[in-house]
Amino acid sequence: MKSLKGHLLIASPTLVTPFFSKTVILMLEHSESGAMGVVLNRPSEHTIGEISEQLLDEQVDWDQSIHIGGPVPGPIMILHTDPIRADATALPGLYTTVDATKARELVLKREEPIMIIANYSGWGPGQLESEFGEDSWVTFPAKIEHVFRTSEERELWDEVVKQAGAKRLSDFLGLREIPLDPSFN
Repeated sequence: MKSLKGHLLIASPTLVTPFFSKTVILMLEHSESGAMGVVLNRPSEHTIGEISEQLLDEQVDWDQSIHIGGPVPGPIMILHTDPIRADATALPGLYTTVDATKARELVLKREEPIMIIANYSGWGPGQLESEFGEDSWVTFPAKIEHVFRTSEERELWDEVVKQAGAKRLSDFLGLREIPLDPSFN
């Protein structure tokens, strides 16, 4: 089994589960024990400033959005580029932090670039692999640029689909084979 850690999962148009429709997920763990990642294109209407007193015991005036990383409840996670305050490496130069002290430092410092995420997406052993069999996802190598962006949430999905290229377009359309000459369709 090849690990998908550091890759993107791109939801196919056939994936109709409302939460995962047109999502792009950064895979943080993937092994025979299961998989875990965070949705990159689901910002919430809430900001870190709104929950800072509850989270940090201190009011922080910062309109940084909190993203919804998935349907599984979990601690606040921060994606960032500061190796000193890292708990783990997601990609070369991109780190994750859930440790409360380090997260507090990142928020109080207003570390940029940053993505603050509530919840995560998780799969049990073999569950994600079975979803690949249903053509629910396509994978693509992740880059830091996929994480830290300013454009609209749906635009990330469109951009990554284009980057995945025509070879993978057949995966999105659910085609097993592409004819050499499309006029034969």
